[in-house]
Amino acid sequence: MIFRNYNDFEIVIMIKQGSEEAFQFMVNKYRFLVAKIIKKFNLQYEFDDMFQEALMILYKSVLKYDQAYNKTFTRYFEGNLTNRYITIKKQRNRYGQFLSEKLPTLYQDAIQESPHHYFSESEVKDALNQLSELEKQIFQIKIIEKRTVRETADILKYPEKKIYNALDRIKKKIKIQLLQ
Repeated sequence: MIFRNYNDFEIVIMIKQGSEEAFQFMVNKYRFLVAKIIKKFNLQYEFDDMFQEALMILYKSVLKYDQAYNKTFTRYFEGNLTNRYITIKKQRNRYGQFLSEKLPTLYQDAIQESPHHYFSESEVKDALNQLSELEKQIFQIKIIEKRTVRETADILKYPEKKIYNALDRIKKKIKIQLLQ
């Protein structure tokens, strides 16, 4: 079939009806536009992956295209492809930023062993004496007796939220006291 005699609207209808030849014609027609956009976004180093991504966008654009958009199919597809590549670039930038911020920290943690602190019994008792009565009860039940937060809340008849808050305070107080 000679598709050059048809406009994009008619070819889109043929593709929606299942014509693989029509889709292949569209792929050939838009391959240079896709290459231009890939170059524009500086994604040439992974051209094959980006071209495959463009084919998926082309197919989705064909399925969703409607003449009521008051756009040519070319502009509709170009807009969809541009938006997809913008999303890809943003995701990579965020990931790159994450790596640049977190990688040195992760790298140091992986290589350097954390120092082991050993505390005397009196230091531990002094730290525990800084706790309120409720915090001491929660420490006894949750940490010493190894109960769950729910069990601790049921025993003390407090909401779980209060137990979680108390556990945070306990950790902070003990840490401050022992690491002075």
